[in-house]
Amino acid sequence: MSIPKVIHYCWFGNKKKPQLVEDCISSWRKYLPDYEIIEWNERNTNLKHPFLKITYKLKKWAFVSDFVRLKILYEFGGIYLDTDMLILKSLDNFLEDKCFFGAENEIFINAAIIGVFKNHYFIKECLLKYENLNLNNETNWEEICIPRIITQEIRDRNDSDLIFKKKVEIYDIVIYPPSYFYPLNFENRKDIKNYKNYLKLDSHAVHLWSGSWIEPNEFHYLRNGQYSEGLRKVINNIATHKKIGYLYFKKILSSFKESLFNKK
Repeated sequence: MSIPKVIHYCWFGNKKKPQLVEDCISSWRKYLPDYEIIEWNERNTNLKHPFLKITYKLKKWAFVSDFVRLKILYEFGGIYLDTDMLILKSLDNFLEDKCFFGAENEIFINAAIIGVFKNHYFIKECLLKYENLNLNNETNWEEICIPRIITQEIRDRNDSDLIFKKKVEIYDIVIYPPSYFYPLNFENRKDIKNYKNYLKLDSHAVHLWSGSWIEPNEFHYLRNGQYSEGLRKVINNIATHKKIGYLYFKKILSSFKESLFNKK
């Protein structure tokens, strides 16, 4: 048994696809000629789940896609690709994995590419995270984006501190290092025109970050050890009297501690 040769992608919002997206989809057809490609959109997706109802109404397409990709992968299996994932070579070598992801850096797993058998337990557990989410005006969307959910689920089932410099295997889940699918990292996303300069010998795809839906907040920068950027945002918030309070400073300290923990 192997992962089905099916590529799933999401396109919600009824907008015309930009050229970069068309170019990425063309790369799928070029390097994956015998794969079926399925677009999931308003016409073929059940949007009745509470999380989908709210995120669709708010036009938060990235979050709609977060849930839908997990749901269709659980039901059908296959490979999910973000529409800004440029394929560079065949993915056939990954089809024998039961479930695979790629790390975007040493700390976080991303979800721009996911390959999995249908009915996989890990995908089901990630889906369950959406059942008890209370979305409101205070929702920190960064905290519930799919890379955070997947990374935390992986860390929760592993006793040791995970650093994704090399291939990591946890039970039947495989996480490939950044060079495989994310050689152009998030911090260099503005340099997508020169993405070829970042490729490695084992790069099978490159995420071009055109769908980056959020400007990283101070906690993101602090957790990733980018202290100057993080502190700049903290100072700006203090100067403009935003988010100031005990819990805010507690979260700053927690993010700083997390960055030190991840460097060990």
